[in-house]
Amino acid sequence: MTPIRVGDIIIFLLAVALIIGSFSFYSTISGKPEVRVKSGAGESIYDLSVDTQATFKGPVGETTIEIRGGQVHVSESDCRNKVCISAGWISSPGEWIICLPNNVFVRIEGSLEEGSPDDTSF
Repeated sequence: MTPIRVGDIIIFLLAVALIIGSFSFYSTISGKPEVRVKSGAGESIYDLSVDTQATFKGPVGETTIEIRGGQVHVSESDCRNKVCISAGWISSPGEWIICLPNNVFVRIEGSLEEGSPDDTSF
């Protein structure tokens, strides 16, 4: 086994600094985030900070969204596979849930502070 060299320590410290520094880029929402729901009936806008429930009619039945604690999710839907329900809760601007069979699109809009990520993937 070879001994640890000065270069190894420098690389390790740079990696740790990079990891810790990357967390400073993630920030909170500034402004007033809102939930926009587009459905066959039009577009509705809800305040993300106000707990509420809303139901939208679509081609295969009804889709219900629930806003609670600064998050939103699809709580009930008459669609077949219920992928929109299994998407879970969303809370950051740019995140969205869609129920294709019922033609309901839920998106959180707002602004992020400068330096925060502008896209997510999963």
